[in-house]
Formats: sequence, C-alpha cells, structure tokens
Amino acid sequence: MAIELLMLQGVRNLSPTNVSPSPLVNLIYGENGSGKTSFLEAIYYLAYCKSFRTHKQKNLIQHGQNTMTGFCQLPHKQLGVERNQEGQRRIKLNGVCLNSAAELASVLPIQLLDPTMFRLLEGSPQLRREYIDWGVFHVEPQFFGIWKQFKRAHQTRNALLRAGGASESERKIWHSSLSDLANQITSMRIAYLERLKPLFDHYMARLNDGLGVTMSFYQGWKKDQDYYELLESSWKSDIESGYTKSGPQRADLRIKAENVPAMDVLSRGQQKMVVCALKLAQADLYKQVSGSPCIFLVDDLAAELDINHRKALCRLLEELKCQVFVTAVESTQIQGCWSPSSQLKTFHVEHGTINQE
Repeated sequence: MAIELLMLQGVRNLSPTNVSPSPLVNLIYGENGSGKTSFLEAIYYLAYCKSFRTHKQKNLIQHGQNTMTGFCQLPHKQLGVERNQEGQRRIKLNGVCLNSAAELASVLPIQLLDPTMFRLLEGSPQLRREYIDWGVFHVEPQFFGIWKQFKRAHQTRNALLRAGGASESERKIWHSSLSDLANQITSMRIAYLERLKPLFDHYMARLNDGLGVTMSFYQGWKKDQDYYELLESSWKSDIESGYTKSGPQRADLRIKAENVPAMDVLSRGQQKMVVCALKLAQADLYKQVSGSPCIFLVDDLAAELDINHRKALCRLLEELKCQVFVTAVESTQIQGCWSPSSQLKTFHVEHGTINQE
C-alpha cells in the first residue's frame, strides 16, 4: 500500500497541496511551525478521521475556512474525506459514500511514530488495548463485529447496574452473552499476541538489545477464573460501583524491563525504541497477513534518538519496503539515515507551502 497522489485543502496552516510522494521514503523538513506535522496529520486523518494531535477535530480546519478536504490516490483506489466547522463529515471510497470511519482502517493502514509515542507505555491501558485491537482487527475479520456486540452488551449490563439490578433470568441471559463474547475477544487477542511476540523480540534485538524487555498480556480478569462465574459473583459489588469492574474492556499489554515496568526504568529514548519495536512488529505481521505493507508516519525522527538509533530504525523501515513520511527540522538530520539505493524524495516546507526538491 502506498499513496500515489495526495491533495489537501483547508488544513491548518498548509497552502493547497498537491504532491506525488515516493512509494518508499519521503523526507519532509522545515522550521518548527512551518507545517510539517500538519502534513502528516492530514494523512493520518484520511485513515482515521481524527487527529493524533488534538481531540478538537475542528482545529484541523484552516482559520477562516469552513471545510478541510483530503484526497489520496492509492493503487486501484481513491479515498476522499471532507469535514466542516459544524462537525459534518463525508467519506468517499472510489466515489461511494461510506457510513463509518471504521472501514478506512483496512483501506489506509497507518503506523504513527511521533515525539509522544512513549505514551503507549506510560499512558492509560486504553492506548495499549487500541494497539492490540488494531492488529487483531486486521488478522481476524470477525473481530470488529464481535467487539461491537460485546460493547452493546457491556453497556446494557452497566445500565442495569446503575438502575439497581435486574431479575435473575434477565441477569443470567446478559451474563451468558457477555461471557461468550468476552471469551471470543480474549482468545483472538491472545492468539494475535502469540504471533506478535517473536517479531517484537526480533525488532527489540535489532534496535536496542540488552534491555531485558518482555511482553505479557492481562486479559481483564484472572486467567484461571471463569468469566460467567465472575460476572455472577461480582453482581452485588458491581451494583454498588455502578459499572462492570472486570472484563476485556480492562485488558492491558504489560511491558517490563528486567521485571520492572518499562516506563519506570527506561530513559525516554529507550522507551521510544520499545514503542518502535512494537509498531515495527505490528507492521511486519500485518504485511505477512495482508501481503501489503503499512504506511509509516514518523514525526521529528531526531527527537531524543541519537544518530545510531535513527539509522537502525530507518534500516528496518527500508527492510519492510513500506512507504515512509518522515519529518525533521534540518534535512541533514534524516538524509544520511537511508541507503543510497532508496527511492527517496525530499520536500521542503516553508510557511505552509510544500515544495519537492
């Protein structure tokens, strides 16, 4: 998968943009505030219909404009997204309107590496669940439908808890449904992580061996406990709390270094290498399953990474043969990190205008 043509209009401080990127390496450099990150943000928005910088999506729209639009030409596919100040959104794939942004995930598989990526380790478990589920979604086609069913059943149970309970027969019906769905979700997550772990270990060894980093999975309740029985036994205490305290909605990916949480003992640069290994492993497995590579957005490659780690990361990205968009303030920070044989294009961003060199 590679973007062949990218057109943007009304995005933050960017001038109307029309570029034909390299199918492999695209270097984007310019002063802080010039629009480099906004360029990556627009590509990310095409894949997820949300920003990686802010929860206020209307902030993506250029000041004084009512709408922002993005369009990309992919092999045999055309994708367009439009959003206005009122929050209305239109998504078109090959000229046909899509009702859900979830369908974009399989059209434009994006992996993001940015200066805040360490949050995957020290942020909330929700971030790590989203990381796992991105991969499971692409490996197990039925996962998304099962997860939606679980979410509805989970919301219903929480509503019953807040209402003070339910009849025994009604409670058992919901518990049986929740248990079946939870076990399916957990089995798919475990199977995915079993395939991911050796790839993660491989990339950790290539990027920063010797840290003693390990990965384990917490499913959201004790492994040896039947989930149906747990729902039954916790009914009264959950009524007091007003929500379901255990389940796949509480799952977590636990990353440790020498048996201590990685975020407590690793430097910021080391944490970023761990996250890079996680993202590379996920992209590698995606390619094995789909036969197509992800697209990597790498914002501010030089941030807290020395030249040796930059080169190591770039070599691994080249080996994946994926399309990469990478930013830096100075072109010299990123140009020497790639092999001479790379299909490389360089773009300079100045005052919101992107020009190929």
